[in-house]
Amino acid sequence: MKQSNTLPFVVVPCLLILLSIIAYCSILNRWNFERSAYLIFVFTTIYILLFERIIPLKQTWRAKKQDLGIDFKHLLFSAILFDALGKAMALSLVLYLQPFLSITEHLWDGLPFLFTFVIANLIGEFLPYWYHRVSHVGNADSWLSSFLWKIHAIHHLPKLLNWFKTSWIHPINILLNTFLKMFPLLILGFSQEIIFLVGVLHVVVAYLSHANIQTKTGFLDYLIVTPQIHHFHHSKDLEEAQNFGNILPFWDLIFGTYYNRKGAVEEVGVVESDLEYPQQESYLPQLTFPFKEKDR
Repeated sequence: MKQSNTLPFVVVPCLLILLSIIAYCSILNRWNFERSAYLIFVFTTIYILLFERIIPLKQTWRAKKQDLGIDFKHLLFSAILFDALGKAMALSLVLYLQPFLSITEHLWDGLPFLFTFVIANLIGEFLPYWYHRVSHVGNADSWLSSFLWKIHAIHHLPKLLNWFKTSWIHPINILLNTFLKMFPLLILGFSQEIIFLVGVLHVVVAYLSHANIQTKTGFLDYLIVTPQIHHFHHSKDLEEAQNFGNILPFWDLIFGTYYNRKGAVEEVGVVESDLEYPQQESYLPQLTFPFKEKDR
């Protein structure tokens, strides 16, 4: 019992510290950043899945065998393929525009490394924050607003949260998220080391924030998107469904969309409406859902 009471306080800080050490060693020893990123992803996955077994937040949110098929389809086709495509598109556009721009990585020369890393994260989160927030408007009178919500709604279909549900994202959603995050960082000339660290933090926090783990994060709720505050984003109670930052809550705090309270979210998923949402086990209907012309 004593161990169980302690673990929620240390599970998140320990993960962040361990991965910071791996990332620091990668830069210091000039390891291949791509391989280091995969190592960090695998370590994060094992860590989260382990603690989802040891200190689950909700027993009903445990991963179920019958859901693994659809979970892996989202992981393989959405989270991996289109994330890479978004990065490639951002890089291609930057390479095309570079001859017309004078901004280089020298813009950040002389600034402390940690400060530059923080600034890069804040810049990288700005456009995805607004894209995420606008996607939740879901104005039925606007085709664009309705389309953006239908794209994003796939991420909110699950009625439970755990490591696997992180990847429940429509390919267009993740492509836009990745492009809007990476393009400003590349065009502003941040170094490879900074972009590597921003990408690592993104992967770690994205999977951690959906984890079915008991956490007591305190002040960390104001520094990164913890499970505590992101679970509320998935709430069926629309007053709680705020927190549009993916990795940092900074822009939520600035623009008044930050939400937190004691206790855990009660129920997650989409709220019943005139939209005929696809079934959770049906992958192809989820892909075509945004292009569906008529709803009941």
